[in-house]
Amino acid sequence: MPTLSTVDATELLAKGVERARPSELAEIHSELFPERLADGPPTAADLARHVRGGLEAEELVDLWNVVFPADRNVRYDEEDEKIHYNEEAFGYAEAD
Repeated sequence: MPTLSTVDATELLAKGVERARPSELAEIHSELFPERLADGPPTAADLARHVRGGLEAEELVDLWNVVFPADRNVRYDEEDEKIHYNEEAFGYAEAD
């Protein structure tokens, strides 16, 4: 189960945004700015700069799913202040 500090997760996300294909940049823009239409095609550099500018932990988790769609079970643990991803999903035991 990989874990990252929010600082490390921010940098990994920013680098992922910088490597994103142009078709993915519109989706990333929509995740970062859900109520604002892009004035033109968003640039990877502008979006990465915004990511590095400081997102809340919950925003990092939401963006993670867009930038790294193959990763599963991404969450922020407030106790250890880390982003966790690709963890085994545990179900809840049913009460009889």
